[in-house]
Amino acid sequence: MKQTMLIVLGLLANWVSAQDAPSGGYTLAQCVEYARVNNPNIKIARVNEQISLAQTQQVIGRNLPQVSVSGSVLDNVKIPVQLLPGELNGQPPGTFIPIQFGTQYNTTLTGRVDQKLFDPSFGLALKAAKISTKVQAQATILAEQTQAYNIARAYYQTLVIDLQKRLTIRDLNSSDTLLQQEQVRLKNGTTREIDFGRIQLNRNNLQSQLEQANRNYEQAINQLKFQMGMPLSETLALQPLAIEKELQVNELPAADSRFFENRPDFQQLVLNTQLQDLNRQSNNRGYYPSLGLYGTYATNAQRREFNFFSGNFPWFQSSTIGLTLSWTPFDGNQRRYRDRENKLNLETLRLQQILTRESAQLSLTNAQVSYQNLVTDIQRERDNIELARRILTVTELEYKEGIATSVTLIDAKDALTTAQNNLANKLISLYQSRLDYENSQGTILQYVTQK
Repeated sequence: MKQTMLIVLGLLANWVSAQDAPSGGYTLAQCVEYARVNNPNIKIARVNEQISLAQTQQVIGRNLPQVSVSGSVLDNVKIPVQLLPGELNGQPPGTFIPIQFGTQYNTTLTGRVDQKLFDPSFGLALKAAKISTKVQAQATILAEQTQAYNIARAYYQTLVIDLQKRLTIRDLNSSDTLLQQEQVRLKNGTTREIDFGRIQLNRNNLQSQLEQANRNYEQAINQLKFQMGMPLSETLALQPLAIEKELQVNELPAADSRFFENRPDFQQLVLNTQLQDLNRQSNNRGYYPSLGLYGTYATNAQRREFNFFSGNFPWFQSSTIGLTLSWTPFDGNQRRYRDRENKLNLETLRLQQILTRESAQLSLTNAQVSYQNLVTDIQRERDNIELARRILTVTELEYKEGIATSVTLIDAKDALTTAQNNLANKLISLYQSRLDYENSQGTILQYVTQK
């Protein structure tokens, strides 16, 4: 029944998710939010976080009273025989008297309670468990940031491909119009067959580019669905890229001098260093003894017949209270060498922190340089597009008047297509640089959720 309810709730959640799909298409922030709920990698990270919490509770539970109950029922099918000296019964020396001790049926029920009074490593173990929970929490954040980064890359690539499609469709429509006009001129004998062929070839090339763009878009949208955790069978619509709006690029915000502390991978290293230090302290506390208190209570009965539930025969009770001491003053220098190992592990973790800081600084600097260069390149490509459009407009007029040749017209169209494709490629690189810049600082999640 419980499994059935879970299945029903899961189907209901999927239905609600489908109903909540944005009517105007997903924004980047909505794609990321969808992934935080549905992506398996993020779900696994959250499950691991819950596992870490459960492990912390286990550490606490080990210092609480431990109660155990044991029992047994024995059937001595053949009671062992013991030999006693015959002299005890007045028999000659060297003889023995066979005697059976015990009864055929025996039962015992024992309860025991153990309580640690002093454990030198308990406090450290509890601290380590809590830090492990923080490590896993950072792992969850890292999983969310990684998915946000991957989703943003796939999202912008999909939008740029869609932009290329729309630009190609516009060029194709223009070529169709020109081709129709040229076909009329061909019938009227005012143009040559070779000129008509060149324009038709240009139109066919644009059609091939559009078909390739459609295939690229399908692959890109599937990649985006995969990163989001959305089934490939579902329909995913995105809000189209408004190129004039998106290309209003701004200067990058200044990075904090200690930006690397926002990175979850760096936080994990810091926490793992603390864990290693606690592990070293716990190892050194092994030189101290541990002390515990225990108490037992037992009852047992012995019967010739199996009548333990009869109230006419006695049960015998026993109980004990005691202290336990555990101490290993010398373990063959194992603790000493473990301490040396722990010191080396601490040094390794500190060096890894340095590497992570330097790597983050390198990524940040490279992203800054790339972004600033691309801002200039994109402005140049926009100017090239405007120039190519003006040239194409003039060339089309000159071609209609018979001044320009079809070769010149096709060259002008190709120049515009090339400029548009260059702009699209620069645009992808620009978005990638901005994502790398935010990812280097550990602020990628905050950045994409504003889009």
